[in-house]
Amino acid sequence: MSDWTVEYLSKSSIEKWLDDLSDLQLASVAREIELLRLCGNQLRMPHSKALSKGIFELRERKFGLRVYYAFHAKKIILLIGGNKDTQQRDIASAHKLYSELKA
Repeated sequence: MSDWTVEYLSKSSIEKWLDDLSDLQLASVAREIELLRLCGNQLRMPHSKALSKGIFELRERKFGLRVYYAFHAKKIILLIGGNKDTQQRDIASAHKLYSELKA
C-alpha cells in the first residue's frame, strides 16, 4: 500500500456536505476516505467502484453515503458527496466538475 494525497475540489460542495453530516456519518465517511488514502487506486469493491470517464464512487455502506472522486496529478480529488437518493444527479455533477478540472 502507498499513501496518496487527498484534496477537496474547491469549486464543489464537498466541504459543506461533509460539514452537514452527523458525527456518526462523518466518522464513517472519514474511515472510508482514510482507506482510500492508504490504498489509492488499488481500492476495490465493496469500498470503491469505478464508474466512467475517470470518476469513482467511494461507498460508505452504513448510511448509504457516497463520495465521488477522481485521480488527478497523482492526487485523489474529492468532487462531490451524496447518498443513494441523489446518486444520478451527483454522478452527473462529478463528471462536470472533473471535466472542468481537466480543462
